[in-house]
Amino acid sequence: MRSLLTIAVFGCLTLQVQAQDSLAVYQQGIVERIDQTQQIRRGLYQLPALRPYQFKHSQTAVDLSYDYGDQELYPLQEGAGKQGVRFFTDSYQKQTFPGYTLWGKARYTNQKDRQVVFNETSDFDLVFPYVTADSVGGDLQVEEYQFAGGFAKQSAKWTWAAELGFQANLSHRKVDPRPKNNSTAIHVGLGSSYAISSKYLLGAHVDLQSYRQRNELNFVASLGRPNIYYFNGLGAYNSLLSGISEVQGDMLYALQGIGGRLTLAPKDEQGLFLEAGITQRAGKRTLPLSTAEANTWDDQVLNGKIGYFGESSGWRFGGLGQLALQTRKGVESLFNNNGGNLGYVKIAEISSYRYYNFDYTLSAYIGQKQWSIKPYAGFQQIKEQYISPFREQAVDYLRIGAQGQYVKPLPQGVLELSLNLQKQQVLQSGAVFNGVPVGSGIEDFLQRNYTFLTAEPFTVSGQVRYDFRASNLWKPYILAHAQSATAIKQHNFSVTLGLLF
Repeated sequence: MRSLLTIAVFGCLTLQVQAQDSLAVYQQGIVERIDQTQQIRRGLYQLPALRPYQFKHSQTAVDLSYDYGDQELYPLQEGAGKQGVRFFTDSYQKQTFPGYTLWGKARYTNQKDRQVVFNETSDFDLVFPYVTADSVGGDLQVEEYQFAGGFAKQSAKWTWAAELGFQANLSHRKVDPRPKNNSTAIHVGLGSSYAISSKYLLGAHVDLQSYRQRNELNFVASLGRPNIYYFNGLGAYNSLLSGISEVQGDMLYALQGIGGRLTLAPKDEQGLFLEAGITQRAGKRTLPLSTAEANTWDDQVLNGKIGYFGESSGWRFGGLGQLALQTRKGVESLFNNNGGNLGYVKIAEISSYRYYNFDYTLSAYIGQKQWSIKPYAGFQQIKEQYISPFREQAVDYLRIGAQGQYVKPLPQGVLELSLNLQKQQVLQSGAVFNGVPVGSGIEDFLQRNYTFLTAEPFTVSGQVRYDFRASNLWKPYILAHAQSATAIKQHNFSVTLGLLF
């Protein structure tokens, strides 16, 4: 894997065929990537066939980061925070070959996920609630590799584009319980856009995804082993399959997905932006006790965006509304143990789990060349249900915040300062946890997660970045970021050292 990372890094670097000697071009390339008003607009051009219009200047970045995060109140299955290092390279090249835009990135992360409990499975966001769980848990050592790249070809009014990405995750623990998880994810993106006028593009994209995970759990000590549970949602589990203190075999996960988006976008990022999309995924889990699928689930996400951006008399302004509506529905199989050598035999299945996460966000910005303010507000509804025994937790949030930024070109570089303030308020909430077994630790797990879900933190975060040109070829930068939140008692910080080419 490390050799593949090295190849990808050199691949990105070789895309840059000449140094950008102009100080003005160097500064413009930085500002168009870090200025928050441009980040909002350019973040909408990440689909492959819109990439030629994302940036005006080519740039290759290589950086090394150290991250540390900790919080007292946290979702137990995701951990109290992450601590580790990350190596990252990203390249974007315009007109290296006539008519083509090329991009690529590679990332290696080595980190510790601290105090993870009731979850011995990787990639929680993709597979929840169907994780292998125990009440002991502990720190997880995680390595992650990611490679992605693509190209876009412009021909008259048409742009044709493709992108390929690969990600691998390896996680383990050297003390009991000892999970050993390996997961891989591949995605392929295809798209095209057409210039319907001198100002606007109409784009269509499709994205294909494939995911696999092998989840193994072992013990060295013969005494003091906790019970192992195969969760089906909100701490519920099949008592025939769970409650044992030994696992023989691997838990297997598979997921397939497809997504599509239609986009109306301005060529110069000034004007009206519209986008509608849908992503559909289907997953399954197989347990070592049976060859039949223990769980299947469908996950659907509807996305929409509408925005308007402009500039006038030195002022920059814009607004963006976004929605993301996620619905996950899960099915669990029922078994008997009369299968002999075949293991447990599936006799029926029930649709037992529902998860809804509806998020609506409205943001705006106004500013001039060196400063800007971005107020924003969000409304989020989360509801999670398990059918029998009936369990439910639900919460409606309101988030209000503002971010200010100052970007100052210097004689040989660029200085960026930003400050973000956000308050989260619970509008309504409720929970019912029926049929929780006494003494299993599951009741405390559910209550702590619900306490986190209904917390009302006030969050403050800030960032400082300094870029300077040491020579026409070497252009280093340093970035420091910190975040603190009340209620959940969160403290995060990161430091990044990098080079631009």
